[in-house]
Amino acid sequence: MNSIPRIICLCSGNICRSPMAVALLRHKLERRDISALVVSGGTLGLQGRRADKFARQAIAERSAAMGEIIDEHRSQGISPPMLSRADHVLVMAPRHERYVQQSAPQITDRVVRLWEYAGDDVQLSKIPDPIGQDAEVFRLCRDLIERGLNQWLDEAFDVPSATEE
Repeated sequence: MNSIPRIICLCSGNICRSPMAVALLRHKLERRDISALVVSGGTLGLQGRRADKFARQAIAERSAAMGEIIDEHRSQGISPPMLSRADHVLVMAPRHERYVQQSAPQITDRVVRLWEYAGDDVQLSKIPDPIGQDAEVFRLCRDLIERGLNQWLDEAFDVPSATEE
């Protein structure tokens, strides 16, 4: 691993789930005093698009600082070289994991199935894609991502969480 972990949040279009994950994760890492490079990408290769308005709204409801992070987001596709440099690739659905397995098979052991950390007392098969849904569905998606990140961070970095805002 690098001295500063490189974390990729990966979804399909890079306009809903992964931008929300980046904003939440950067905030959580900062509150835990953990340095990391956190970026996102999408398997569909969309370039330069803003995060969905409901994704921006759901994150801004958490904090102004996180709202600024997602407001600055522009979508990008993910490439095998980007994947190969990652220490952790947080995927939102099995198809994203398959994409990593096909594009960068040497790093499949670095894939984190975020839904497995988000389920609590229910078994999830993915973090559902909220694209085209209403604001409430985006909030539910945000909450699943946040729960998954909290659990994963506790395990991956073994640093006590700071009190969340």
